[in-house]
Amino acid sequence: MRKKYLAVAVVLFSSVFMYGCVASEGDLDFLYSRQREAETNIKKMQKDIDWLKAEVKKQENITDINEKTFELENKLLELEQIIGEMHAQSEERFKEIETGLSSIAEAGSRAAVPQPQTQAAPVSEQDSESTSKEPSPAEKSPKKSYDLGVKEFADGNYEAARTLLREYLAAAPRSGEAADAMFLVADSYFKEKFYEEAILEYQNIIETWPASPKIPLCQLNQGIALLKIGKPNEASLFFESLIEAYPDSPEATTAKEHLKNLSAPGE
Repeated sequence: MRKKYLAVAVVLFSSVFMYGCVASEGDLDFLYSRQREAETNIKKMQKDIDWLKAEVKKQENITDINEKTFELENKLLELEQIIGEMHAQSEERFKEIETGLSSIAEAGSRAAVPQPQTQAAPVSEQDSESTSKEPSPAEKSPKKSYDLGVKEFADGNYEAARTLLREYLAAAPRSGEAADAMFLVADSYFKEKFYEEAILEYQNIIETWPASPKIPLCQLNQGIALLKIGKPNEASLFFESLIEAYPDSPEATTAKEHLKNLSAPGE
């Protein structure tokens, strides 16, 4: 009888022990599955956070771009206004020069003493036509006018250089050397310290040949010319525009030095 009870007890104990083990393994599997689910959710949430961060950064970049664009547009308007004022001043100056020249010519004609007229030799119709239709040096050889203009510029004869280079430009306005010829005209004014005329001529190059490699130098010289005529605020705008458009150019480095000097105390 005792053996029978002992056997029953062993069976019950074994059943309880096995049931307990099964329950523990099930709990662990449940916990593991919950842990994996939590990790998956965490990874998903991290991706969402990274995406949100990227979107926020994009919005910030867009805001920065919009602000910079707005600033550049304002600078462009200010530069255009400066150029317009320079054009107006230049036109007034040219009118004053023309008026002065007309007055001198009239005074000279009134003071001239009549000279005895000599009978001119008859001119044949063929000679008259050949004389009236004689082509200018630029029409004969535009390249020769350009070469002579470059030589006169190198020799420091800036007025003569401008005359020859303008003849060349009139004959070949879209040639390969046209941009260089226009630059030499502008630079001749700059070297003679006719800064207002130089600013306008440099602007003419910028508008006519926007892809020319000389554009950074044109903008730099415009800024320097404005400094020379006592307009530091306007010069700063040209320097800043140059740095924005051509940040890696040697001219931008020089422009930064000018801005640094302008912002230094006592300047």
